Amino acid sequence: MSKSRAALSHLWPSLLVLATLAVLILFAWYPHPFRQFGEGGKFAALLILAAVCLAPALTWFVYKQGKRGLLFDLWVIVIIQLAAIGSGTYSLYQSRPYFMVHTVDRFEVFSKRDVDVTRVTDPRFLDKPLAGPILLYANMPADPVAYQKFLKEVMFEGKPDLQYRPEFWSLYSERQKTALEKSRPLEDLRNVRPESVSVIDQLVNKDGGDIDQLRFVPALLPNGQFAVILDANSGEFVDTLMLDPWVK
Repeated sequence: MSKSRAALSHLWPSLLVLATLAVLILFAWYPHPFRQFGEGGKFAALLILAAVCLAPALTWFVYKQGKRGLLFDLWVIVIIQLAAIGSGTYSLYQSRPYFMVHTVDRFEVFSKRDVDVTRVTDPRFLDKPLAGPILLYANMPADPVAYQKFLKEVMFEGKPDLQYRPEFWSLYSERQKTALEKSRPLEDLRNVRPESVSVIDQLVNKDGGDIDQLRFVPALLPNGQFAVILDANSGEFVDTLMLDPWVK
């Protein structure tokens, strides 16, 4: 076998692994509009790409028919490659958007590692769909004493804010009418984003054609933002728009 053929024999299964991971990452773990990576995610993706591309190159470099210890060298290359791909994939898996929590007047999207999951008492809060995060609602304490206690914990004791505290969560489907009260007409967003009128109109036409039946709520990602579109009557999640959702 020539050096080129040996490298190609290593390259094609590497590309097959890369294609499989790309589909999994881009369409299940980080589907639109959550396809934004932090610095750690970018490094993990770069690590995977480097492992896929460099390992076949190393195979080409070390391969010599009849070389003593060739099999050992090739196994070392493959093991290092698999370790790098595994490490990058695991990092992306751990950082994938897991929760999208409505808190006060917005949604916030974050990963499972941002939450103390040992405090989750309802298993439904971890019942994430295959693609995208699970929709939840963070309830502000209604009792004045409990509210003051919560403020003290956040402001003076360094405890996590409302959206990161499973003890305050409900399923979004149970509180979507309440979330609707903090939403705004989609027409307001259309009026202040003239550069995005065509995108908004496309969404409206796709989802019934009546802009008065749609409202929006801002949503925050660790490295971005978008608008969540809600049904104006039920508060049900309808769609998303990748644009600046903040309106004065």
